Amino acid sequence: MGLPLAEIFEEFSDLDREDQSKYLLELGDDLPLFPPALRTEANRVYGCQSQVWLSADVSGHGDNAVIRILADSDSNIVRGLIAILQSAYDGMTASEILSYDIQAVFRQLNLQQHISPQRRNGLRGMVERIQLLARKHAVSFELSAEESASVAGAVLPLCPAPRFDVLQIRRQFPVLNRPLGDGRFPVYLDSGASSQKPACVIEKEREVEEQYYANAHRGTYQFGVRIDEEFESARELTANFLGARSADEIVFTAGTTAGLNLIAFGWALPRLRPGDEILTTVMEHHANFVPWQQVAIRTGARLKLIPLTSDGRLDASAFDSVFTEKVRLVAVTAMSNMLGTINPIREIARRCRQINACLVVDGAQSVPHLPANVAADEVDFLVFSGHKIYGPTGVGVVYGRQSRLEEMEPVMFGGHMISEVTTERSVWSRPPAKFEAGTMPIVQVIGLGAAIRWLQQLGLAAVHQHEEQLTRLLFDGLREIPGLRIFGPAPEHRGAIVSFRIDGVHPEDLAALLDSHGVFTRHGHHCTMPLHAHLGIAGSTRVSFGVYNTADDVQAFLKALNQARQQLQ
Repeated sequence: MGLPLAEIFEEFSDLDREDQSKYLLELGDDLPLFPPALRTEANRVYGCQSQVWLSADVSGHGDNAVIRILADSDSNIVRGLIAILQSAYDGMTASEILSYDIQAVFRQLNLQQHISPQRRNGLRGMVERIQLLARKHAVSFELSAEESASVAGAVLPLCPAPRFDVLQIRRQFPVLNRPLGDGRFPVYLDSGASSQKPACVIEKEREVEEQYYANAHRGTYQFGVRIDEEFESARELTANFLGARSADEIVFTAGTTAGLNLIAFGWALPRLRPGDEILTTVMEHHANFVPWQQVAIRTGARLKLIPLTSDGRLDASAFDSVFTEKVRLVAVTAMSNMLGTINPIREIARRCRQINACLVVDGAQSVPHLPANVAADEVDFLVFSGHKIYGPTGVGVVYGRQSRLEEMEPVMFGGHMISEVTTERSVWSRPPAKFEAGTMPIVQVIGLGAAIRWLQQLGLAAVHQHEEQLTRLLFDGLREIPGLRIFGPAPEHRGAIVSFRIDGVHPEDLAALLDSHGVFTRHGHHCTMPLHAHLGIAGSTRVSFGVYNTADDVQAFLKALNQARQQLQ
């Protein structure tokens, strides 16, 4: 075998980054000869850009079987990684290999700075092949169900929240501190459509463009390595933020709409049949309604709605009748983008498990405002957009439970998402790469990571408490206005969104007059035409808060609203 692992650790610790890479190549040069007869298709390991073959010599039997790793690659840096694996597993029995924390070796050597994510996929494939070989010979090694659940469910804690100082937070948003043409500062009340960006996100995007931009998952030169580190760090941050079990459960997309369409046409379309049911609600954004409508049309499945109460909440008394064995998929928003209703996702997930239905959660409105824990809630899919969470446009996230991602088919095809292409067939990479074809929104993904880090430092519990106070203050003011109807439930059952309509006042006219006062709101159907039809209205005015809004913003809005109402009525 090669060098002892302790000697490799010692060598790495004394070298700078560039020399570490050279040392990795030297390890590859010294790799023992791989028998040509073992270069077979059965011994191929897929997932890496290079070709890799792996086999083993086994001496002994059962738990005492000693496994000697034999492997080779046409890439010298991968040969160096093989040398590390051989040194780490040298002389181990099958059960020792299965118990060994190989990831601790990778962390100590900081291997992620030397290899691209595509090579990391190959490294993971080699480790899994070694563990499979060991498992074939070990007869006594087996994790209990409790141990498996404990390992799979490990979630890093969120960052501790400092004192929530809204004025200090607001100062971090350049656009909100720039006066309008009349000298007034903007009162931005449309975060439900898109949030403003803090300086740290803007600067992070500029940093990438100015200092080390390169295509992701392509090059091992300095810029390429740095980009890969930043890109995959954003994936880790996102997984931590959502409470996912693994970063491999995070897929980057172009946004919530793209993510929902990926699930609809990659998971649901191949599986649903005539007679199956898709359960959703009338309060859904078009992005979480139209794809399921299309899947139903194309498969012959039935689209069914959960009834609403008179105050715009899901009618829990109807759950027993709508969650039937025919339901294969449930698609529901965690927080309505028009009513503000916060839906009982954990209870819906429990119902889905009882009938073995797949749960898809639209988190576009909830994720920026409410703590999420996808593993604890046991949702199958959750999607959200970067631009609503103080990050860039053009990037979104699909969280998918690992088993669901394995089941799902890709709907975009091209580079990076494949592990092998021949003239006859293609083999997909494992998730998440399987769903990330072509050049990703690199700068935007890294900017999203900066936004998530920033929001974690604030603490979502503190964010929700602040926004709840603003919502109650707004409710108190709106209730004083004659002829005004608020849609949706009381503040304790909603997030930071309030939609309303005033008798005799058209929402578009109202929005125009509010704008003349420097107050920015949303008007129209808010991409919820079925909901507006259900409510018997053509449109409404919407106020939606962000972390930067203050009580003064609420008062400025109420003052402008009263002035506009008097003009229009």
